[in-house]
Amino acid sequence: MGILKVENLSCGYNRRDIIRGISFSVKEGGFLGIIGPNGAGKTTLFRAITGILRPRKGKILYCGNDISGISPQNFAREVAVIPQILEVPFAFSVEEFVLMGRFPHTGRFEALNKRDYKILEEALNLTETSSFRGRKILELSGGERQRAVLAQGFAQEPRLLLLDEPTSHLDIAHQVQVLDLLKRLNKEKNLTVIIVLHDLNLASSYCDRLILLKEGDIFKDGSPQDVLTYQNIERVYNTVVVVRKNPIDLKPYILLVTEKEKCSRKDV
Repeated sequence: MGILKVENLSCGYNRRDIIRGISFSVKEGGFLGIIGPNGAGKTTLFRAITGILRPRKGKILYCGNDISGISPQNFAREVAVIPQILEVPFAFSVEEFVLMGRFPHTGRFEALNKRDYKILEEALNLTETSSFRGRKILELSGGERQRAVLAQGFAQEPRLLLLDEPTSHLDIAHQVQVLDLLKRLNKEKNLTVIIVLHDLNLASSYCDRLILLKEGDIFKDGSPQDVLTYQNIERVYNTVVVVRKNPIDLKPYILLVTEKEKCSRKDV
């Protein structure tokens, strides 16, 4: 049985389904990327899996249990959610904010213990946020805040990590750093990762499996080599691309074709 199973899921907003009849499962220790153009349903699917958006039809099972029947605290003990944009209304320090990741594991009036603070240090070190642990979350740049959010997620010690565009506010160096870290935890700690990504080349390099969405349906589900063909990309994204093998990891690498290059080809 997979750690997460989506069965005939349909959901959306204002009586309109964005996701229609989607089914898939994710095995424990998997690294799944969800990709697709804007409006394909990536964020809607993400919100449904995290329990924010209730399905109109179908269900989502975590370890065989419908997530609608799991209490938020019990869900947070097993599953960490990293949203794309997080608004923090209060002036918490980074250290205070990351420590909140330990709350699902403590009783209502139970104080944090030595183990909680040890996990705090590990999370800060993993995400390289120790240097600004005393600064207020509201003072951070977008990239720094995103790393603090990741640190809080790691502090939860999850079995399943759900991430919505975690690299969107990061520079190239930190994009690679974060995804390398996720991959390492995936391999070393059997952490299951489900990640929504816009960057197809990052998705190709880091994900073991991809689900390509188009207009609320699964267009293709498989390995990066099976999903990221030029035919699939052109049909879903309605743009011309060239797909080559990355010389380093031999995964598909997508090259964009500009309008000028398209016209020059026609003239030849």
